[in-house]
Amino acid sequence: MTTAPRHRFALIRHAEAACNVLAPDAPIGGYDPASPLTQRGRAQAAALAAALPDALLGEVVFTSPLRRAEETAAFLAAARGLPLRPDARLAEMAVDTPFDPPMSLAAWDAMLEARVRSDGVVALPEGVESLAEQDRRVRAFLHERHARRGGSPVTLVIAHAFTIELALLALLGLPLGVLDAFRFRLSNTGVHVVENDRIGSPARLVLTNCRAHLGNWV
Repeated sequence: MTTAPRHRFALIRHAEAACNVLAPDAPIGGYDPASPLTQRGRAQAAALAAALPDALLGEVVFTSPLRRAEETAAFLAAARGLPLRPDARLAEMAVDTPFDPPMSLAAWDAMLEARVRSDGVVALPEGVESLAEQDRRVRAFLHERHARRGGSPVTLVIAHAFTIELALLALLGLPLGVLDAFRFRLSNTGVHVVENDRIGSPARLVLTNCRAHLGNWV
């Protein structure tokens, strides 16, 4: 009996961006979709583009449309001769309404923690997308890739921490509630690889948060 080949998802967080190195007391008025890569981030993206194994390359580079992800993906696409394909479903948590007054970085981090720990229970600031809403769009992307994978056995994605964490849960068949007790480490340009036949089928976690291209594995 023949079985369908496993599909490989290579999920990579964007390189370091300006929004990742804010001071603890920095005011945050909302989510910044135009935050650029730092000088260090550009070096990370270049190292990733040069060292990512061919076995993790698909036919295109799927990317979040946010600037920090697109800039990271552009390094990879240019170095390996692949087209870019932005997809809004890969964007990080949506924040549609500016915070008035702005919140501190510490308050922002506390809000993100509440969003993970008490999704649907604790009221979020106006315009902040819930974890469940973000999970639905990430899963829609993954289901579509399984349905349309065609000749490519690999889907390569450049996205964001929550996007990738939700994708890992979906691909591994784990519920959102797992995040109450278990979190993935998601470093800038960390590479995560999962293989499965379809969403809900047995999966293999091949690699998580590998940064060998930066000179270390953790």
